[in-house]
Amino acid sequence: MKLRILSLLAAIAGCGHATPDSAPKHTANPNDTAIPDVVGADSVDSADSVDTAETADTGDSESSENDAIYEAFYDPAVIQTVDLTIAPAVIAQLNAEAPGYLPADVTINGVLYPNVGVRLKGSSTYQDLDCSDTICKAGFKLKLNEFELDQKLGDIERVTLNNMTSDYTQSKEVIAYNLLLEHSQLGSRCNFARVTLNGEPWGLYANIESADDHWLKRRFVDATGEFWGTADYYGDFYTPYLDTGWVEKSGVGDMSEINAVTAALDSYAGDFFGELGPVINVDQWLEYWSWCAAVGNYDGYPFTLNDVLIYADPTDDGRLVFAPWGMDESWDEVTVSGRNWNVVGGRLGSACLADTACVVELKLRIREAVTAYESSDVLGRAQAAWDLTEADVLTDPRRPFTPDYVWYYRDYYANVIANYPDYVRSQL
Repeated sequence: MKLRILSLLAAIAGCGHATPDSAPKHTANPNDTAIPDVVGADSVDSADSVDTAETADTGDSESSENDAIYEAFYDPAVIQTVDLTIAPAVIAQLNAEAPGYLPADVTINGVLYPNVGVRLKGSSTYQDLDCSDTICKAGFKLKLNEFELDQKLGDIERVTLNNMTSDYTQSKEVIAYNLLLEHSQLGSRCNFARVTLNGEPWGLYANIESADDHWLKRRFVDATGEFWGTADYYGDFYTPYLDTGWVEKSGVGDMSEINAVTAALDSYAGDFFGELGPVINVDQWLEYWSWCAAVGNYDGYPFTLNDVLIYADPTDDGRLVFAPWGMDESWDEVTVSGRNWNVVGGRLGSACLADTACVVELKLRIREAVTAYESSDVLGRAQAAWDLTEADVLTDPRRPFTPDYVWYYRDYYANVIANYPDYVRSQL
């Protein structure tokens, strides 16, 4: 394993537009902290199997090597290479939506990982590998140790490759996730990957850090709590959604903390801090909401009933904290989607908006978030991502949009990104 780690590090180290015709802290609770205790350098899909957090001490040397691999694999300045080899019979099974992971080989930045698990991912962005109509830019989930025990990339077991078919700029997740991490918000690491399948180019993907027990270990002192994501579109703290709306990412499937939030909302009398404070980290919840608003990430909870991760932190009496999952529709505008900072579908959002004190605090947090946004060179970050991927957009054989379409929307969102803080303030 150590030779493979060193080989991987060496491999990683080597490693004016036309326009389309049309385009479409103020602590609420003295016991709260904005962000839970974080470990390390960092501040959903329903078919994922449950992980149990590991507790073995791997030693400082191996830990340091794993950290170096992790940092390199999610470096936003480097496009990773992921070469998949999948047998025709397995491709047929994937196209038939066979459940679970199926066998494949993958070479990551020149290092071969044989007999890994592969499955196709996505809900609204789901595509299969049947290219008869040329629409076949599937998203992939890889589990390196599905069939080979202890096979990992450093300590990374899972690789998530998003096809970006709903992102006209082919870049939003990389820009938005890294902005959140710069400001010590919970979120996944993210960069780009260049994917091939059976030797054929398959195009540019977003390489997103998978939500599992290792995700928890890099962010929390105690990673043994219950970790959940939403199943498709129906995750909420409401009885009809409890059995089918949440998917266990790590833990033992104990829904006690989710049930406690549901019970608090069932008896809710209008005091958000007093009634929800014992079951969610209200301060972190408001930070999460405010940063969703600051980057226009309205395609997720509490605005919609999907695209959120929740963790019951054992060091905080099991109170829930929140992180976004899927930021490909960031920098949304109410004139485009009808969504805004106070247009919500989730029960927690509605409960806050029904309490004047919560609304006042939320607005204050949003203003603070957009001020912090302005302290970062977000447009520069975006331009760096666009420069890095321009050649890949041009050569992507399965791109969902023409290059001119991408150039147009990158120019459009350059203006949106630069002016988004003022836009958000105007909506308050």
